[in-house]
Amino acid sequence: MTALLTPKQLALAAGVSESTVKRWCDRGLLPVARTPGGHRRIQLHEALRVLKELNLPLRHPEALGLPAFSGQGQRVLEKAKEELLQALITAQADRCRVILHELRCVGLSFAEIADRIIAPAFEQIGQEWECGTLQIYQERVACCIVSEVLAEMASTLPEETLDQPLAIGAALSQDHYVLASQLVQLVLREKGWRARFLGPNLPAPTLRQAIADWHPKLFWLSISHIASQQEVIDACQDLFDYCRQSDCLFVIGGRSIDASLRQQLRYSAYCPDLTHLAMLLDTLPPLVQTTEGVTGRSTEPPSETPSG
Repeated sequence: MTALLTPKQLALAAGVSESTVKRWCDRGLLPVARTPGGHRRIQLHEALRVLKELNLPLRHPEALGLPAFSGQGQRVLEKAKEELLQALITAQADRCRVILHELRCVGLSFAEIADRIIAPAFEQIGQEWECGTLQIYQERVACCIVSEVLAEMASTLPEETLDQPLAIGAALSQDHYVLASQLVQLVLREKGWRARFLGPNLPAPTLRQAIADWHPKLFWLSISHIASQQEVIDACQDLFDYCRQSDCLFVIGGRSIDASLRQQLRYSAYCPDLTHLAMLLDTLPPLVQTTEGVTGRSTEPPSETPSG
């Protein structure tokens, strides 16, 4: 996708005149950068933000380097899970790209896309694999497709800055899943954080060292696969204690945490889905996200929403 747009590109994409876009720029509605020659250049995420605020559809998204949409955003929204599921099963990467980008451009947050569309689609894929109607390679291909599209969609977010609070995260030893943490990164970035995924399959001692080296305000642990419950329990205890000493919020989540296991884990906050993570981030003081005062086992968002 094009990172910096000309007024002409944005005008074509929105179906308005180039002079209208230039007026948006000159009025300060649309932030711009200037080339050495004085020409206006517009960041993609700012263009999408302003079009959303003005309730203007993307008539020609291909002008911005985005896939050509169906033009029926609400219809896609209602049927998105089924459409994405079929596209993933048949490895139609371009169709997946269209669906996910259109959902984003009609106003869904990354948390909503993850919980309402992506997670249910992969749950269905998992069920069909267990029933023998899908092969394991098809699930892996689907993960790769979504991962590639999400990496592309990240370019629609503002660039990270050093004055933003830092969050880092990982998955423990023998947990090789990365898609969940990729979505966590996008939710954090959308909420104004810098976010780094350290990787899957990492032991607790090296994660302690990462916290010591990076000094994050938040550390997330994605638990999508468990080889040994006791190892996960011990790791969470170790990381929880170290995060408290380091003034760092320790957040856990993941499909492998059931009610029984959760009672044995130590954490600052438990988020059963990304909607809860987004809610948690909204409750934290701006730029002063610390664990000061955290003494209990769980600090959860103030209200419950369906986990999807």
